[in-house]
Amino acid sequence: MTGLLHCTDYRHRQRGAATLLMTMGLLLGMSITLLYLNRNLVIEQKAAANQIRATLALEMAEAGLEWATGMLNTAQHIDASCALAGGSTHSFRRQYLQTNWGQDTTVATEVAPASTSYPGCKLDGNTWTCSCPDPSVSGATVPSPNDSHLPGFSVAFLSTNDPEAVRIVATGCTAQAGACTPANSGASDANATVSAILKLRRLPRATPTAALSCGNSCTVGDAYTLLNQDLASGGLVANAGGAINLASATTLISIPGQPGTTAIASHDGALSALSSSDPHCNQSTLFTSFFGSTLTQYARAPMTKTIADCGAAGSCTALVDAAFAEGWRVFYFPNGFARDNSSANLGSANDPVALVSSNGFNLNGNFTVYGMLFNNDASVTDLKSGNAHIRGTLVTCADYSDDGTGTLTYDASVMQALQRSTGSLVRVPGSWTDRCRASKEIPPTISCS
Repeated sequence: MTGLLHCTDYRHRQRGAATLLMTMGLLLGMSITLLYLNRNLVIEQKAAANQIRATLALEMAEAGLEWATGMLNTAQHIDASCALAGGSTHSFRRQYLQTNWGQDTTVATEVAPASTSYPGCKLDGNTWTCSCPDPSVSGATVPSPNDSHLPGFSVAFLSTNDPEAVRIVATGCTAQAGACTPANSGASDANATVSAILKLRRLPRATPTAALSCGNSCTVGDAYTLLNQDLASGGLVANAGGAINLASATTLISIPGQPGTTAIASHDGALSALSSSDPHCNQSTLFTSFFGSTLTQYARAPMTKTIADCGAAGSCTALVDAAFAEGWRVFYFPNGFARDNSSANLGSANDPVALVSSNGFNLNGNFTVYGMLFNNDASVTDLKSGNAHIRGTLVTCADYSDDGTGTLTYDASVMQALQRSTGSLVRVPGSWTDRCRASKEIPPTISCS
């Protein structure tokens, strides 16, 4: 009996050992499985982290495109931090896109992008810190940020075959040491480059071909002078939907060989039709035909400065001159516009203005206004004492009358400068691409396909 008990105990011990071996085998298998699963989890985590960085870099690049588009369509001057109305004497567009501004009125407003400077921003939570270095300083680039752990972007500008279009190349980076420029983008955890072409939408969309254009009648009094020696426009000095009434002392000067009296066109059917469709000029179709928008859209445009208190010359002059100094060139005056002898010139031949009034113009003094004046109301446009000169063109929705001794000169170069300097830059559909590459040179060579 005792022997049987010993045998029984031995068999039980053998079964315990087998269980232990089986358990250890199961544990080993589970460990291998867990190690494999953990390896896959680590790989997925790394892939997800890389995806987050790549997405962040792409979003930074897209933000760069939108930021540059908005800045190019902002009239005000900027400082070194891209802040508006700063100490600089140029807007973002003139500083980076039209760098030859002021050198020659025939080319100054064409695209001539800066190639050594890269404006850009860093994002810290909900705060943007931006830099707009001076492109006239040799080798100027976006300064390195103090915090290298912040994502950011920079933008570069490339000329195209179109003198009124530009390609924006935006480089976005995740956290990196140094600036996120095309030549330095490899220093970041991830980077992306996107590009799009912006095309100028001219303002005004179409220009008159006469020094003076009236929806209804034009009445020119006293010793006023109308001048147009532009061959392309045919030397037309006055164009009206109704009659053109000239005082005996009025001087008409057209292209050489063409008498001034033959350079007027009264009872123009097209002007008459536009004017008669809105006789009170509340929503002038004549305005829309030139500016390509309604008066309301024009007044609300980001490039337009609205000044309501401009009925008196003293207050109006100060307000307009202050706005001009800030960079504004497109104006809307809902209650009229007045300027007198105490005023200096407004604008210049290659830096003209667009003045739109809903209650007439009153110019009294010895000064010159460069650009286009549009009177959207049926009230009288009054040019009185002194010799106020207008170089560009003047259009009234309805009737026009003056009793001044100044000069109204049609200037095609002024109108071209106005269109290119005050128009909006809009994205060309289908021009977006992420197939841009930059060399490591400074400045880099950037190519897009």
